[in-house]
Amino acid sequence: MYRIGYISFDNELSEQYQEVFKALQCTVQIIKKEKVNRLLETENNTLQLFDALIIDDTELNNINWVCEFIIKIRTQTTLPLWILVSSESINRTNRIVYLQLGVDGIIDQGHELDESVLMMRNQLKRVKEQEVSLEVSKISEIRKPTEFKLIPQNLSVCVDEGLEVNLTKLEFLAIEYLHKNVRQTMTYEDIYKNVWNDTCRNRKYRVSNLIFHLRQKLEIDIDKPKYIKTIRSKGYMLNI
Repeated sequence: MYRIGYISFDNELSEQYQEVFKALQCTVQIIKKEKVNRLLETENNTLQLFDALIIDDTELNNINWVCEFIIKIRTQTTLPLWILVSSESINRTNRIVYLQLGVDGIIDQGHELDESVLMMRNQLKRVKEQEVSLEVSKISEIRKPTEFKLIPQNLSVCVDEGLEVNLTKLEFLAIEYLHKNVRQTMTYEDIYKNVWNDTCRNRKYRVSNLIFHLRQKLEIDIDKPKYIKTIRSKGYMLNI
């Protein structure tokens, strides 16, 4: 069931369109012109209640107001937006203006409605499918555990999809230390002490260089690392 916000200047919905919305499995909430501004108030989240919006402009006495409303509403939502017009009172120029401003379709009251009904149904169905797909994707991302397993005997790491990545001894010591302290910030000094056994002065450079090579092997995009996060001016953290 879809919910349609119907913006009407006479606050009525004809029997003909009641049948149209019934065929589309839609419930309709008529929104009076004087209350339309509430849709634009982001703090009340009114727009989130609807699956689509329709503006009844069959009299074409309000083209300036309609254009201003389209511009404002398009800054806040991508909801399907249709204009109900009368072929007797609208010209091609006005149709083009509405479409250029972001309207998804124009429903002509003077024509057969079969085509308009199919257009509206297809668009509503597609929007709903996209919403469900996006929600499933978000849930999957939240629930999907990151596979990150150390294999000491091979000096390697098993990452997403079971890919085993071979490392040098120093690289493995560094990632092993970060793994023991997962999601904690390890300083350059801490990492250095657990990888090298010397007193080299240029410690930060050596640690940074080692992490760079680790990222080349483990990260899909080293500019946007998924696993080894840089903690500015402090060190690194393994984020799994």
